[in-house]
Amino acid sequence: MTSFGRAHALALVLLCVSSVAHAGSIKGTVLFEGEPPAQPKLQRDADPKCSKDRVDEAIVVTKGKLRDVLVRIKNGSAGKHTAPATTVLIDQKDCMYSPRVVGIVAGQKLQVRNGDQTFHNVWGQVQSKDVFNKPQAPKAADLTLDPSAAKADDVVELKCGVHGWMHSYVAVQDHPYFAVTKADGTFEIKDLPQGTYTLEAWHPELGTKSMKVVIGKGKRADVTARFSYKASER
Repeated sequence: MTSFGRAHALALVLLCVSSVAHAGSIKGTVLFEGEPPAQPKLQRDADPKCSKDRVDEAIVVTKGKLRDVLVRIKNGSAGKHTAPATTVLIDQKDCMYSPRVVGIVAGQKLQVRNGDQTFHNVWGQVQSKDVFNKPQAPKAADLTLDPSAAKADDVVELKCGVHGWMHSYVAVQDHPYFAVTKADGTFEIKDLPQGTYTLEAWHPELGTKSMKVVIGKGKRADVTARFSYKASER
């Protein structure tokens, strides 16, 4: 699933705690409650350049913390912003895209690097429609991709036409107020103007949940997000 519009029957509790120390930021942790799903070993025998000991990274949980969750202010509610001139880099390392989840501002370019000693095919889709499809040989120059067909709320899914297990997800915003959780499940969104917002948390497999947050003058909003995942709800 690659759309913010699809929500699953997951229990998500988002707690917002304000302090008086700093204004205009939201930080928190995304937790995974319950037994994490298994990470099966990937079948990668077809390419001898790809190591054989990698596992499926669709859902990665470390000590109850959930990686690869994009947390953002809801699109359409944070003013107008031009796309940054900087590119967002995704590397292909050991026949895996890294990072698995990234965010961009609509119009911002992507750069994809082949850090492997094998051939890749960078294939991007939005809702099953091709956005780009480009070959990339070992040691080739980085590919600069223009996903201009993607608009706010879209997710560009990156695949590899050679290695079917490779996936990365590029979530598109109309503002710069977003972050992706790290291995410890933490995130921070900075420089938010004063106001009331809808905060969204999205995971490619687990779906979307949201809450209201208030950014007050001279205050920080600290957000903790708790997902409760059950296999029967997937």
